[in-house]
Amino acid sequence: MGKFQGKLFTLLLFIPIILGIFGSCDKTPPKTGTLMDFVPENASVVFKISNFENLQADIENNSLLSKFGKTSPYSFFSEKAVLLKNLHPTTQSLFCINEVNDSVSAYTFISKQTKNLFQTDSLKNRIIETLTLDGQSLQRITIDKEIAYTAIIDSVFVVSSSQQLLQDILKRKTERDETFKKVFNLPSSNGFTALVRGSKVTLNDSTKVNFTSWSALDIAIAPESFIATGITLATDSIPQLLNVFEDQVPQQNDVSALVPTDALGAVSFTFNDAERFQKNLRNFRGEKETLQTTGIFGSVSEVGSIKLKTETAIFIKSIDASLTSDVLARYVSAKSEFREIKISSFSEPQLFRQTFSPFINSEKANYVFQVDNFFVFTESEITAQQIISDFQNNNTLKNTSYFENTAPDLSTASSLLIFKMKGDFSEVISGFFNSKSKSEIKNIAFDEFPLAALQFSYDRNFAHLTLSCKEGGGTAKSISGTVTEKFSLKLESAVLGTPQLIEGHKESGNVVAQDMGNKLYFISDSGKILWTKKLGAAILGKIEEVEISGSKHIAFATKDAFHILDRNGKDAKGFPIKFKDNVTQPLSVFDYDNNRNYRFVIVQGKEMLLYDKNGKTVKGFSFNKAKSNIAQSSVHIRMGNKDYIVVAEESGMLNILSRVGKSRISISNNFNFSEIPIAEEDNTFVVITKENTKERITQDGKVSSQKLDVGSNYWFTILGNTKVTLDDNKLRINGKLVELPLGLYTRPQLFNVSRNSYITITETQEKKVYVFDKDGSILNGFPVYGTSAATMGESNGKNAKSIVVKGDADIIILYSSS
Repeated sequence: MGKFQGKLFTLLLFIPIILGIFGSCDKTPPKTGTLMDFVPENASVVFKISNFENLQADIENNSLLSKFGKTSPYSFFSEKAVLLKNLHPTTQSLFCINEVNDSVSAYTFISKQTKNLFQTDSLKNRIIETLTLDGQSLQRITIDKEIAYTAIIDSVFVVSSSQQLLQDILKRKTERDETFKKVFNLPSSNGFTALVRGSKVTLNDSTKVNFTSWSALDIAIAPESFIATGITLATDSIPQLLNVFEDQVPQQNDVSALVPTDALGAVSFTFNDAERFQKNLRNFRGEKETLQTTGIFGSVSEVGSIKLKTETAIFIKSIDASLTSDVLARYVSAKSEFREIKISSFSEPQLFRQTFSPFINSEKANYVFQVDNFFVFTESEITAQQIISDFQNNNTLKNTSYFENTAPDLSTASSLLIFKMKGDFSEVISGFFNSKSKSEIKNIAFDEFPLAALQFSYDRNFAHLTLSCKEGGGTAKSISGTVTEKFSLKLESAVLGTPQLIEGHKESGNVVAQDMGNKLYFISDSGKILWTKKLGAAILGKIEEVEISGSKHIAFATKDAFHILDRNGKDAKGFPIKFKDNVTQPLSVFDYDNNRNYRFVIVQGKEMLLYDKNGKTVKGFSFNKAKSNIAQSSVHIRMGNKDYIVVAEESGMLNILSRVGKSRISISNNFNFSEIPIAEEDNTFVVITKENTKERITQDGKVSSQKLDVGSNYWFTILGNTKVTLDDNKLRINGKLVELPLGLYTRPQLFNVSRNSYITITETQEKKVYVFDKDGSILNGFPVYGTSAATMGESNGKNAKSIVVKGDADIIILYSSS
């Protein structure tokens, strides 16, 4: 792979490292309070950050970034940046990186000035000096020998590690590039965006080339991955390599079917008009004469290179293999045959460099062979034989679990696609860091990151850009059809209850489970235990997901406490709440208006306690105590524009209340409540009794009864427009009968995943997990192995689903289905 690709890949791939590393001048004054107008001139990277503290937590949990703790840039920002750690912005902030010289970088932090943004009173070992330079006033702050410079300009707080940068900002020497302004103002759906200056990148030892001007990337950092998506812009004022794809329609990239699994990387670029593409490249190189390229590429749509351990191979993919073979015939002569594939010598080894430089610079295309629609050119016969063997044995990138995990992030067609494999990042990374860090980088192992992909898809005068880098997981294996076992994880002791899937980061979910030792586990979707927490008792019922101050949390009750934890396992402020009397029902969570103004319901025998998200008792709720013990977790049901809180008592009394706890519907009947939760169906309340009668209650309090002709294990559940019942082995989904094999089944569970409804049910004797859609059809690849009820959630990729279930007593299994 050429150094061009390596340098470009570095610039984008290691944006998060800079972060973990915790981000033409005129005299026009900046607009008051506009953060963009304070970005220092010639910044190489500008990060737009919505939640600074959450971002720091994400970085600490990222397994790739954690490897850089001892390198010079990382340690400069993470270990020595005491000042940065004491910044608490409540609004959007900018973090800018400027390259002062080849080995030194400086940061600038910009945010609206707020009351508690930066408080120095509590800091020890601090020295604050006021400097007046060129009529401008700024502060020099020294904390534990770290020096930074601050100023407040037009209600904007600016801090920089460089005095010169801050002085320049005070003098209005800030970033004025029009393309930068365009990417800065692009809409973003993410809380963390990187704006990257394209600038010049190294192609060869002595050649540099402009690729693009600015890129805007929305970045998602998960514990074992980071994914960036956005656009990159080129200008017409100076030659930039991105523009060679002008007027070219991105074609399908099939190189993954050819790349051996032990390769170190690959590059693929595509075009639909070979003549125009070559002309664009010649114009970019400044060549006036038309080079005769023998017409080989007229029937070609994809070209690229594959970096192997000992050499680099070149490939072309033809849309008409027989035509390409005929054109090549005059330049080849038969050399040998390997596994019925002819290997020929090639008389024009310099052709690819002449035609496709700077994408391809090799002049050693000495041999050629054909497999399917690919024509592959190698330096040696031995390499040709190795590629043929791997191709015939399906030992290629396309057939790996880690490519399958990455592929959903990528488009099937693109202008330029770059793969980095086998953790072969050292050369790329050392090109980014200063020379002092190169030896440190070489000692870092990236074996758990088998694949990183960078993709550009040209579209008019810009390109869509995607970057994906993930841990391999190593344990993923194909089960059947479209089901993959992502991990099988052994806990310290037997699993207690049912493991759950909860929403995690943007691209994946997390698994939560408790063991018999009452230890709570928070597990990534690749099977890595992110944290554990020892609890004093078993969790009652299911864990609930809530969002507090823009961050995901989990909430649950044990017999003696009410917990809310953030996604790093830390207690939310005001929690846990401890109780002297036992909690007797699982936690209920009400969000009446879907505005995250939660009401958390704790039941202790007859008592019903309501708390808000700060752990404070909700005042004004009049139903504090039932006449008898409460039989089920209370339920919130909305019909039309009315809210109902439903509380069932062991005495048979049913309370239907308003938001403030006053009786809303008066019911004289008593019911022998079963374990089936009270639900809403067709604008009526539905109670399934222990005698298997179905009681319907209207909003005006009228009750009608229906005797059900069902067995003792009958179950009823409803979610939205999907209703499911189970009677022995008869499963009905929206009235459609699915006869299951005779056996012992868990209660069916309903889930909404990617706007579709699914039903899970497990046969516990044969240990088979079934998943059905709302039409009653079993999903391809099921049943799979499992011993408990199964929960579902979203997984990586389009329409992908995750299913978590208990295996053996102390084993948790996560499946992915597409």
